[in-house]
Amino acid sequence: MDKDFRYYFQHPWSRLIVAYLVIFFNFLIFAEDPVSHSQTEANVIVVGNCFSFVTNKYPEGGGWRFLKVFLWLLAILTGLIAGKFLFHQRLFGQLLRLKMFREDHGSWMTMFFSTILFLFIFSHIYNLFLIMAGNMSAYIITDFMGIRNENFMKVAAVGTWMGDFVTAWMVTDMMLQDKPYPDWGKSARAFWKKGNIRIILFWTVLFTLTSVVVLVITTDWISWDKLNRGFLPSDEVSRAFLASFILVFDLLIVMQDWEFPHFMGDVEVNLPGLPSAHMQFKVPYFQKILKEEYHIHITG
Repeated sequence: MDKDFRYYFQHPWSRLIVAYLVIFFNFLIFAEDPVSHSQTEANVIVVGNCFSFVTNKYPEGGGWRFLKVFLWLLAILTGLIAGKFLFHQRLFGQLLRLKMFREDHGSWMTMFFSTILFLFIFSHIYNLFLIMAGNMSAYIITDFMGIRNENFMKVAAVGTWMGDFVTAWMVTDMMLQDKPYPDWGKSARAFWKKGNIRIILFWTVLFTLTSVVVLVITTDWISWDKLNRGFLPSDEVSRAFLASFILVFDLLIVMQDWEFPHFMGDVEVNLPGLPSAHMQFKVPYFQKILKEEYHIHITG
């Protein structure tokens, strides 16, 4: 491999630094943002509508409750089907011909976002029924979630930790297994691939750190304001820049993948935390809609 820009951009050290900086930046913005301590009701566009539609603001009558549950279940089902067959296969696969969405690649991500879209759409359809009924304004679905910003930010911080740390830990696992940079970390890679050390360390570190982080976030055991004491002061502008850095770094994690942008090559590494590179499972029902057999492996 020539030592050009791509060599250094996708170097294991570059990938590890970016992956773990995202974790640090996310915790920093969580600690510095005053919304994390706010007692006001949380409101998030689109996501707030979906959350409120599914979890709260249920009317008293059994008929209205049935209608609401039926509509959000229908929204989820419609979102999954539309995401798989309309957006993934038709739009991305056949119309735009994006190689990264060939066959079943990227289908779960597409189905997830399409489900959010259809939950948002069906929440407004439900609002139309409430408006036509009259005297139901208290149950109108809005972007207000019915929980305090403090609690929402804790849930968001835990979710962010799970997403970012699992990503960084998976990147670490892949860097210590793969071979595009044979001169990098020889001793560490030899230790990592010895016996079941990789599997034991992967799950031990993941569960241990996750337990500690969730405990610290949910119990307010550590007060950032007492620890910080003006060391890293922030305002709205600096937090906006920090949020933009997080977005850029998340994109960099994807761009630094060795198979970017098509993700067409099979990476010769075992699945994270597992002893094999492939997984297969069969679906006993709905074979007319679903595939009879699914094959899981890493392509990038």
